[in-house]
Amino acid sequence: MNFDAQTTILLALAVLLIFIVIFSLLKGVIRMILLAIAVIGSIAVWIFLQNKGFTLLALVTDTPRHWMVQVLAWGLSIFTFAVFFHGMNWFSQLFSWRRGGASMGGIITTILMSALMIWVGTVGVSYYGNIARISYYCDLAAAHSKGEGNPDMPWFTRAKNAIRKADATAWLESIDPLESQAQANLACLVAYGCSLSEPEFTRFYNERLAHSKVPHPTRFLELFRDKGLRTLVAEGRYVTLLENERLNSFLQMGNTAEILEKII
Repeated sequence: MNFDAQTTILLALAVLLIFIVIFSLLKGVIRMILLAIAVIGSIAVWIFLQNKGFTLLALVTDTPRHWMVQVLAWGLSIFTFAVFFHGMNWFSQLFSWRRGGASMGGIITTILMSALMIWVGTVGVSYYGNIARISYYCDLAAAHSKGEGNPDMPWFTRAKNAIRKADATAWLESIDPLESQAQANLACLVAYGCSLSEPEFTRFYNERLAHSKVPHPTRFLELFRDKGLRTLVAEGRYVTLLENERLNSFLQMGNTAEILEKII
């Protein structure tokens, strides 16, 4: 079933309203698990930054150091714990009003936390929409190899496109820390190419990509040949593919990222 942008947004708002009602009923339980989330989340952030810290710092400085990674990892880990820990107090006021009138603190907290939930929700839909689109390009390659028609676009990808194209919500893309159109497009193309044999992906490049003047065509084809990337695609490890260092390095060459932002 296909929905236009406005219908999708209305459905999303209806789901949000249902969520708020259920959330209000289960608020006590949620407060109890927030502490567990605080601990698990802070540990997860620490592990992630230990692995990806140098890559992230390379966006800010040309000479990232080990101590910078440690400061970033421990600092954001502690910050994550503090946010969720204090969130228990925030949630105690969320959607709560005093008898005989609304509490100003409760109203402000409700507005802020509702906005935060909407933002987190759209970021999640956007990120999973990218992952679903990478999977779609694998299915698309298989369909084209068999001479079949295009498969249906995944729901999450359609939802992301609807949110980003609607006038009321398009601005959310500018505050999405996980969004990189060039990175997502490249991952989709690699997923497509790695699902084909060498003659097929060479023909695909010559017929569909060469005219886009992507820099370093030889290295682009090497991505399709890369055994590690082909293994990720074959095993369906699309999150790892999206964050792959080889793809990130390729995007740093010349104006590659600028071209790939508009290629598909």
